Amino acid sequence: MPSIVSSLSYQYKVFTNAKNDLKKQLASGGHGNPEDMAPPKALEKHHQIQADVRSERPVYYLDFEKAEEKPCILFFHGGSFLTGLSGKHWRFIRRLLFGTGCPAVVPDYPLIPEHTHRYILSFCAELYQDLITKCPHGVILVGDDAGASLAMVVAQQTIRQNIPSPSQLLLLSPYLDFSGNNPIKNVLAHRDPVLELSACKEAALLYAGSRSLNDPLVSPVFGSMQGLPKITVWTGDNDILYADSLLLKEALQRAHTPYHIYTYPGMVHGWMLERIPEGRKALRQIVLTIREYL
Repeated sequence: MPSIVSSLSYQYKVFTNAKNDLKKQLASGGHGNPEDMAPPKALEKHHQIQADVRSERPVYYLDFEKAEEKPCILFFHGGSFLTGLSGKHWRFIRRLLFGTGCPAVVPDYPLIPEHTHRYILSFCAELYQDLITKCPHGVILVGDDAGASLAMVVAQQTIRQNIPSPSQLLLLSPYLDFSGNNPIKNVLAHRDPVLELSACKEAALLYAGSRSLNDPLVSPVFGSMQGLPKITVWTGDNDILYADSLLLKEALQRAHTPYHIYTYPGMVHGWMLERIPEGRKALRQIVLTIREYL
């Protein structure tokens, strides 16, 4: 049963019509608050942060001097490929750094509508390939929402290209099916106060460009799951993208790929990044999942 705090959060999202946020950003072409995209000052006080530029986009390396000792966490943020890093992402990263002791790499990757999946994926894949040469203990891929899609495609490409795969793949409210053909999403649409189906479809079309929405490079749930590392997922059964996690589960079972899916009752899209009891519990699970392989 959802906590009182999460129930109040749900009602607040309904009251403020949060479903329209993505639609408004699509109309304005905005990418969020630029001040939120850089690491906050509080993070700089306790962690070593190096800012680099790759293809004119900032990439942040946090506590990277530990890369010779521990696996590196590569985090792809969510935001439907339209919004950049935000305060909730940096809070999440800070807790990962504290809980695991691992270094983290956080790219502010290219976004729509200026770019499509081709350029965005190329950016992310090249960053991963660069990291595997610098992180002898491996790379842990973590992503939320659209960032989970990027993490999944990058992992699938490592199998096709015969390069070292990530040691772990952690997906939070993953967006993996852009086809718009899953009827379960229509059932869940009225239960999720965060995502709106038509706005998601518009963002998906911008991301796909000229490629089909069913193509595995766009919708990785339709790609091969063979050879992937263990995949751990956090989702909620009131999240529209819960439907994607169900498809993923079926695909992983067919491929005999190890996985674990944490499904929280009553939780909506992106809840694990929120300051609610369920979010704190999920964070502890995420930290323990990473530490299990250290």
